Amino acid sequence: MNVMIDARMVNEHLHGIGRYTYEIINNVSKEKDVHLKLLVNDLEMSKKIFNGINNIEFIKMKSKFLSLTEQIELPLIVNKYKKDALFHSPSFVSSPFIKCKMIMTIHDLNHLRFPQYYSKFHKYYYKYIVKTSALKCEKILTVSNFSKSEIVEWLKCDKNKVVVTYNGVDDKFKVIDDKDELDRVKQKYNLPDKFVLYIGNLKPHKNVETLVKAMKDVDNDARLIINGKPNESLTKIMNELDLSNRIQFIGYVEDDDLPIMYNLAKIFVFPSLYEGFGLPPLEAMKCGCPVIVPDSTAFPEVVGDAAIKIKNISVVKLTESINEALKNKKDYFQIIKKGIIQTQKFNWKYECEKIHKLYAHCSTND
Repeated sequence: MNVMIDARMVNEHLHGIGRYTYEIINNVSKEKDVHLKLLVNDLEMSKKIFNGINNIEFIKMKSKFLSLTEQIELPLIVNKYKKDALFHSPSFVSSPFIKCKMIMTIHDLNHLRFPQYYSKFHKYYYKYIVKTSALKCEKILTVSNFSKSEIVEWLKCDKNKVVVTYNGVDDKFKVIDDKDELDRVKQKYNLPDKFVLYIGNLKPHKNVETLVKAMKDVDNDARLIINGKPNESLTKIMNELDLSNRIQFIGYVEDDDLPIMYNLAKIFVFPSLYEGFGLPPLEAMKCGCPVIVPDSTAFPEVVGDAAIKIKNISVVKLTESINEALKNKKDYFQIIKKGIIQTQKFNWKYECEKIHKLYAHCSTND
């Protein structure tokens, strides 16, 4: 069974779609009946990342991920194998001119919920490239039942065409008791003893502005730690509310340091208004860190009853939830215990076994 996978978004920093793609390749390649052909841009980097993984070969592409030229090059390459290969796009990138059997993963429909944040190119791409390609697919994968319902409605397709396979949580995320390691990361990023943590990007729908504003009336002993650098909007809010001494941006967090940072945090807050899955809350939960999320989109499905969920999230409600979590030790430890148990439901090996079976089904289905 030959399966082509677009792996151009996989780089040294395995986050988001890159992590999702890597885990599929790593796990499915262990099946003896599969040979994987990976589409990559940087051949040398890809050989290092996938070193030690068997049953794979690399096909170099010149076109970058989500570029105009890929609409010419992608079908030219993929269609060479139309008689004996299945093509899997683990993101929304594809082409209506691909002629071989195809599977696409659509993680969410953010572009429909927040069209104001997308360019004309992106709107065109989703309408004429993604939608057309998705309708031609044998199957569509997605990462939650929430996203499945949105995709079925968007495409007006049979619900059986869309298959849910959850994201997994990497084993490196765990409770860490090594004091030396905890101290190392604390000193490296100059972290305070008591802090609220946010890890993620600063796109408008992530709603980080609400979290920053909430810190105005949060326990004075606690600070907010955010990865990356502040944008113009957040800088303005911090200056207006005199929060510069309460909020600390720590730049890029190394992959190996992230589990330790979750362990050090008192609370992890992920106030995003829209998520097709939402992996960072699960990573934090697996590290024994209590989590606060909105009670909307895919969050109830993913975190279950193992996190603090806020209906109609606002500055006032978020402030109250953070303060309550910081002072209520009884509920705090109960949430930690529930969180660790909840994360056991999300396993890459199990989910990739489902994907392997889907590959086999679609390869033989005429």
